[in-house]
Amino acid sequence: MSLLASLNRPVVETQPVLRRILKAMNEAGVTIALPCIQPWAGLSPAATALLSTLNEADTPLWLDEKLDTPALRDSLCLRGAVLSRQQPAEFALLHSDSNPDLSNIVAPGATVILEVPALNGGLTLRLRGPGIQERRAVAPQLPPQVIAFLREWPLNGQGINLMLTCGEMMMVIPRSAQVGVC
Repeated sequence: MSLLASLNRPVVETQPVLRRILKAMNEAGVTIALPCIQPWAGLSPAATALLSTLNEADTPLWLDEKLDTPALRDSLCLRGAVLSRQQPAEFALLHSDSNPDLSNIVAPGATVILEVPALNGGLTLRLRGPGIQERRAVAPQLPPQVIAFLREWPLNGQGINLMLTCGEMMMVIPRSAQVGVC
């Protein structure tokens, strides 16, 4: 049974996804599999699961032009998403191919879902902070402007919740993490 077919009862059916998102938020840099089989047009199963679970009518979604298709808009509208082009955004869906400038697109404290080519094999990031016992090294494949944003990552908790997705996997760099770019 796919997550999308089950969303007729979203409160019950999105619970497993929400638990995994919370696990990823509490364990910065840990790769987590999300249960989603049928992705929306142009999205990974993980990004689809995140949007299905986190979408709220109160928070408009800023949609990257790279991902903006009529099919995806239809899927989002069916789930009650409100789309906005207003910047800075509080909730954004981005693709690494567009090399997004996060400092211009999103507000401090925003939640960003970023589709990346892989969650390993990129520039090493050293994470520390809440939920990390010592230091954790991760190496997602990130575009240059995101790397530049991470080099300036605020240490006062005013960063963003960066949710990286690839296939059925996700990794979160929460705004409470301290990020060092190697």
